[in-house]
Amino acid sequence: MDRTSSPSQEALLDRFEEHLLLSQGRSENTVLAYLSDLRSFSRHLAAFGKTLLTFEEDDLARYFEGTKRVSIRTRSRILSALRTWSRFLELERLRTEPLPQMDTPKIPKSLPKVLSQEDVARLLETPEENRPEGIRDRALLAFFYASGLRVSEVAGFTLDRLDVTTGALRVTGKGAKERISFLDQGSLERLRRYIETVRAAWKPTAPELFVARNGQPLSRQALWTLIKKYGRKAGILSRLSPHVLRHSFATHLLENGLDIRSIQVLLGHEDIRTTEIYTHVSLTQLKKTLEDHHPRGKNGPDG
Repeated sequence: MDRTSSPSQEALLDRFEEHLLLSQGRSENTVLAYLSDLRSFSRHLAAFGKTLLTFEEDDLARYFEGTKRVSIRTRSRILSALRTWSRFLELERLRTEPLPQMDTPKIPKSLPKVLSQEDVARLLETPEENRPEGIRDRALLAFFYASGLRVSEVAGFTLDRLDVTTGALRVTGKGAKERISFLDQGSLERLRRYIETVRAAWKPTAPELFVARNGQPLSRQALWTLIKKYGRKAGILSRLSPHVLRHSFATHLLENGLDIRSIQVLLGHEDIRTTEIYTHVSLTQLKKTLEDHHPRGKNGPDG
């Protein structure tokens, strides 16, 4: 390869960004994280006279040696970024040597936090209906829990993707893939009331379903803030987030008899193994329930 005719590293990173977004359908957050990781590694390489096109196994090992204080999850992401970058260079015919071999750090599996069904019921009743924002927020919390959507999917959900008669939702998820979810009748009634009264009165300037008083759509950060606020008001002591509501949605469906494949479809998971973690959550909660209530359990009357 004639390196004198190669594009600049920054130009390559721009093309790499386009490749991730358009060809691979990666999320913006993932792309930004990968680019940040590559630029950080590039600064490390520059001290040794190397670049992102010429690094070798020793360079990679030395870099990871200097990132010991970084979490295992972050180290795993860095390595994923470098592997993806290496494959991109091969596609561009700018690197023929494979990426130096290095085992991906093992991320310890942790079960997702979930609310009890009683906590969810209390949370959904927390917003007060004597203010327009309260009507919106009752609809919003019910929408989150009833649909199981990710926070980015809720923030970007537009009114034209809702069937107000059946409660069916057309959801655009990761990689621009579309799936169908549904609202229960109670959640749909809350949403209709918000749409017909509050949202209409606020004269939204954008198609997004959930908006502020000025008609602008609620951002992901605003959604996080609202959920945490109502979690505190409801007396939920554990850290509450949109992810916890999504996990609770899936776990409660499983506990109430819905099969794991259907839950996979509703959540938009490509791999069934991602969804199967909820079976472990349910078993963990079942064990705790038995310990709390079984006569021979450690927390029971004879424990």
